[in-house]
Amino acid sequence: MQVTQDLIQAQVERTERARSAILAGKFLVTRTSPQQWTVKNGDKSPYVISLKPSQSDFVGNDWTCTCLDFQQRGPLILCKHIEGVRLLEAAQNQTPQLTEKENHMNDSIPSNEGSLGDRLSRILWELRQPLDMSRVKRRQAPGMGSVPYLEGYDVIDRANSIFGFTWSFDLVGEPVIVRWQKKVLIWNQQEKRKVPSLDAIGNVLVEEVGLVYITGKVTVDLDGKLYCHADLGRCVFTGDTPEALDMALAGSATDCLKRCFRQMGEQFGNSLYDKEIAQNAGLEQNRSTGANSPTASQSTRPVVSTPVPTLPVVRKYGDGVSVNGNASEQEAFDQFKDRTGKAPSSKDELRTWLTGQRSTTTPASVAA
Repeated sequence: MQVTQDLIQAQVERTERARSAILAGKFLVTRTSPQQWTVKNGDKSPYVISLKPSQSDFVGNDWTCTCLDFQQRGPLILCKHIEGVRLLEAAQNQTPQLTEKENHMNDSIPSNEGSLGDRLSRILWELRQPLDMSRVKRRQAPGMGSVPYLEGYDVIDRANSIFGFTWSFDLVGEPVIVRWQKKVLIWNQQEKRKVPSLDAIGNVLVEEVGLVYITGKVTVDLDGKLYCHADLGRCVFTGDTPEALDMALAGSATDCLKRCFRQMGEQFGNSLYDKEIAQNAGLEQNRSTGANSPTASQSTRPVVSTPVPTLPVVRKYGDGVSVNGNASEQEAFDQFKDRTGKAPSSKDELRTWLTGQRSTTTPASVAA
């Protein structure tokens, strides 16, 4: 007999009747043997349902029932009594699985005690947890904007919590210090850009800057088995004082430590290198603490500040000639105006006045 849409519809109807009877409490199902059940529907005599090995190619012919419906339409169509037994058996088989899942959820944090395998399970569980964004801070980035980061003490504290103080950080080789000189730039209000700063005789001012590189590795000891992660830390510094170099050495070591741990994933800020996450990470924390901008204590790296442009100051001699962008001439112009209460009538008058000032060195750009 070919299975038709009518047979499918008839089977669906009987399955729904069985489900409704179970929910209404009308079916009393009793298992009498491993492969046999009785189903009592109200005051009617119970029907006997049996599960026998399949002996033909018909679908469902391994189920039998003593009811009239199955005797007339089985085995292609299973009666509501058979469907009731099948639904209840399926529900009972699912219960142990649900219980196991609930137990797994209750024991989701593996114990720190026991065998190495138990400890590894707990560590892996910890490392796979999402990063708590309340730990994220933000600091000024070179130029405009800010970037998220984890503070050094926070990374150390989290490592102690996960690995139980069985980790270490070691330097691999000596620190590398690179120094060079760069021009000192100041904001030019007329040109609305940064220009080199000049000294009193017109020479470009320079300052010493440097970069410290440190290579290090983090080692985690798990019952005598060592797991190592190495990386490179760096920190920029300005000036030639011992304090500047000391801060840079400490900053590069902290940066190296954090970059080594970053290889272990979420708990150590690896996701902060995702551009989409980095856009908003730590912003809510900064707003809640009232921190609109990072402070010097948040990072050992130098903060590059961006001057806020103001309205340009127009300097003109009495003859209508504008003072050029030379910082020395502008300074001399302002000194003349402060002391005399008026602008010099010409560049020649300013030059003559400067010559008479014994305590002031004549700027080269004006004396020329």
